[in-house]
Parts: sequence; C-alpha cells; structure tokens
Amino acid sequence: MSRRPVSGLPDLEDDDADFHRRMSPLLEQALPEDRKPNKPDNRSSGKPDINTTGLMGAARQQARIEAARGSKRRFEYLIPERVGRALAADASARGVSATTRLLEVLRDAGYPVIDEDLIDLRKMPRR
Repeated sequence: MSRRPVSGLPDLEDDDADFHRRMSPLLEQALPEDRKPNKPDNRSSGKPDINTTGLMGAARQQARIEAARGSKRRFEYLIPERVGRALAADASARGVSATTRLLEVLRDAGYPVIDEDLIDLRKMPRR
C-alpha cells in the first residue's frame, strides 16, 4: 500500500511583509476592535504585559520577586482531610493554587505575608 503524497505547506516567515499584507483583511474581520494591532490592550490590570516587556523583562521581574520574598523552605503539617479538601476547593473556585490560598488566609490572620509571596511563578513566562 502506498502513501498519498502530503501537500507541502508554503514556507512563511514572520517578517514576510507580503504575508502580513495578504492577511490583514482577515485580521480586520477576525479580531475584536480592541485587539487589533497598534491598539492599546485595555484588558490589563495595570501589570506589564509580556508582549510589551519581552522575555528579558519577565526574567527580571521573576528575579525581583524571588529576591523580595527570600528563600523558601518546605514545611509539612498534618491537617484534617476535610480541611485540606475545603482549602483545595476554595482555591480552585478562586483560580489560585492551594498554597497561594493558604498564604492569603495566613496574611489575613496577621502573619508577615508580602504581596510577592502570593505570586505563582509557575504561571509567569519562562526565562
């Protein structure tokens, strides 16, 4: 049994001006008005966007966060299973990790938790 030849895809470069010119009508139709090129992204919460800071900016931001919160150490505590499940469910409903949610609870109880402790570096852009 022979295979049918696969049709080749065109070789497209990101900086191909002709490609961008040909695709601009599709871009105009497909993207909402506030997401079109050269328009400010007003969805931001005031934090710099990765597209504006670049990856080097993300690496600097991650280094700043790590320096501000200092070293980390693993602590292990035994808590009732129902409490652990409730913590995990609450964290999931809020869209944060259980560790972040626990730190929020400790901060609200008066422990010295700083804002940088609440940032989940796993969700930040890679260096």
